Amino acid sequence: MSVLVLLLVSTAAHGLSDEEYSRFPRLFHLDDYDTCLSQPGGLYCVGSFHITPVTPEHPTYELMKEYSEHPSNFNRTVLYRGYCVSSRCGTASETNTSLRFEQCANRWGEKYAFRLSLQKLQYCRSFAQEFARKNTQEPMDEPQKIFLSVVCALLFFNFIGTAYDLLLGDERKKSKHLVSWSLRSNWNRLIATYEDGDPRLSALNPVQGVRVFLMSLTILTHSGVIRGSFYVFNPRFIEEIVKSPLLMLFFNGTTLIQFFLVMSNFLLAYNLLLASKTHELKFKHLPLCILKRIARITPVYLLVVGYSATWWPYARSGPLWPTLVEAESAICRKKFWFQAFFINNLVQAEEHCLVQTWFLAVDMQLYILGSALTLYLASRRDIALKVLGALFVSSLLLNAGLSYAFDWQALVYFATPENIRNMYLNVPSFSRLYTSPWGSLPACFIGLFLAHVHFELQEKGLKKRDISFVVNILYQLAPLVLVFWVLSGTWLREFSTRGFVAFYVALERMVFSCFCALILFGMFNGGSNMLKEFSAWRGWHAMGRMSLSVLMLHWCVNTIIAHSRLQPSTTTVLDVFADFAATGFYTYLLAIPLTLLVEMPIQRFISGLIL
Repeated sequence: MSVLVLLLVSTAAHGLSDEEYSRFPRLFHLDDYDTCLSQPGGLYCVGSFHITPVTPEHPTYELMKEYSEHPSNFNRTVLYRGYCVSSRCGTASETNTSLRFEQCANRWGEKYAFRLSLQKLQYCRSFAQEFARKNTQEPMDEPQKIFLSVVCALLFFNFIGTAYDLLLGDERKKSKHLVSWSLRSNWNRLIATYEDGDPRLSALNPVQGVRVFLMSLTILTHSGVIRGSFYVFNPRFIEEIVKSPLLMLFFNGTTLIQFFLVMSNFLLAYNLLLASKTHELKFKHLPLCILKRIARITPVYLLVVGYSATWWPYARSGPLWPTLVEAESAICRKKFWFQAFFINNLVQAEEHCLVQTWFLAVDMQLYILGSALTLYLASRRDIALKVLGALFVSSLLLNAGLSYAFDWQALVYFATPENIRNMYLNVPSFSRLYTSPWGSLPACFIGLFLAHVHFELQEKGLKKRDISFVVNILYQLAPLVLVFWVLSGTWLREFSTRGFVAFYVALERMVFSCFCALILFGMFNGGSNMLKEFSAWRGWHAMGRMSLSVLMLHWCVNTIIAHSRLQPSTTTVLDVFADFAATGFYTYLLAIPLTLLVEMPIQRFISGLIL
C-alpha cells in the first residue's frame, strides 16, 4: 500500500520544491481545545483569515498566490485557525472576541511579514460556556421530545408485536398487522434467501450483491470527502494525490450512484409489468404506487434526519464539532420539512443536511415519473420501447443544452480540494445538475427501458443460449469498460471548452447508464462471470436488504468518528481506508436494529392495510 501511495504522489507532483513549500504557513492549525477550555477565563475561537503581505514585495506571498491559482491546490491565501486566545494573547486589552481573535492571529503573522484579516468567525467558546455545556442539563426542546416519543412508540409497537408472535407460537392463525411488528418474524424475513420462489424473481438475486458493492464504494468515497472537509495536517498530500488518474475512480466514480437509479427504476417497472399479468394496471393506481414507496423509504429516512436535527450534536465534541456537525444539524432542523417532502435537492439545494439524501429525493421524484410512465405504457407495450428510447435521447439533449446554457460541468471538472472541503457550497454544477432530477433522467429511462426488454424477452421464453454472442461479449467486458470510462475523466477534463463540457455531460451519463443496464441484463438472463457469481452469493442478501438503513446512517457514523478529532489529522490512503472500515462495521451493526425495528415493520404494516 505504501508503494501505491508513493506512486500516486510521484505521478501527481506539481513542480514546487520542498524548500519552497516549507516557506508556506500551515494551512490548518488547532490549539489544544480541552486544555484551553478547562481553565477559568479560557477562550477558544475558530475561523478563517485572509492573508496579505505587509511589504509590497513578498516572494513567499507571490509564490503562494501562484500556487493557489492551480484548481487542484488549496487556496493558500486563506488560513484556518483554532486558537486558544486566552493563552496565546492573554495580555490583549480588546474585549470584543472577534477583534481579539484577529489581533491574536496578527501577532503570529508579524513574524512572517503577513497581515491577517478575519474572513469568517466560526465560533468563540469560553470556559463558562463549556463548563455549562458539560455540567448543566439543558431542557429538551419540542423537536427533541417528539423524536424521543417516536422512538418510544416504535419500541412499544415492536414489544407488543414480538410478544404476540411468541405467545401464540407457530400453530395458530395470527393477525398480519400485529405480526408485522414481530422482531422474530422480521429477522426471519431479513435472512431469508427465497431461492425456491418465483424463478423470475430468483434471477434478480445478484441485485443484493450489487447493492452491497455500490454501498461500500459510497461509504469509501464519503470517508475521503469527510477527511477532506476536516483540518488536515498534510494538505499537500491531498493536493498531489487529487491529480492522480487512480483517484478518478472516486471523483468520476461518484456517477456510480446512477447504477442505483438504473436498478431502482428497473425493479419498479419490472414488478409493475409482472403485476399487469394478473391485474389491469391503470393510471388511477399511481397514488398506490407512491404510497408504497413512501412506506418503504420515509420511516428510516425521517428517523435519521430527525436524529440529525435533534440529538446528533450531543454525540461528541471537539474544536471543529460546532463548525461541522452542529452546523449541519442546524441545516437539518431548518430544512426538515423540505426533506420530509423529498424536495431538499430543489429548495435551498446549496445547504446539505446529510449530503447523501439528495439521492433519495431524486429517487422519489424519478420513481413518481417512472410509475406514471409504466402505468401508461402497460397497456401500450407495442410502443413502450420507442417511447422510452425517445425519452432517453431527449434527456441527454436536455442535459447537454442546460449545461451549455448555464455553464454547468460534470463532476470531474469541479471536484477540487477547495470544493470538497466546502462540500461544493456555491457550486451550481453540483446543486443544479449533479443532485437534480433532470441530471439523472437518463438513468431513469434506461432502467425502465431495460425492464420492458427483460419482461418481453421472458414472455417470449428467452433461454440462455438465445443471447447473442455479441451481447454476451459486451456483458463480459462491461465491468472493465466502466472502469476505463471512469478513468478516462483524467484526460477528458483537459478539454474544457464550453461546448465539449456540455457534450461530455450528456456522453458521461449515456455511456455509464447503458453499460450498467448491460451488466444487469446479462446477470438476469443467464450470463455468467466472476461479477455475477460474486453478486449472487447468498451472504449478501441480508446486507443488501439493509441498504437503505446503511445509506442513511453511514454519514452520521463517519462524522462522529472523524470530526471529534482534537488536532489536524494526517491523511493518507491508509487513513481513509481505516475510516471506511470502522464506518462500515459500525454502520452495518446499527443498520440491523434500524431495519428490524423501523423499516420492515412499518413497511409490512402499511402494505397490510392497503392491500
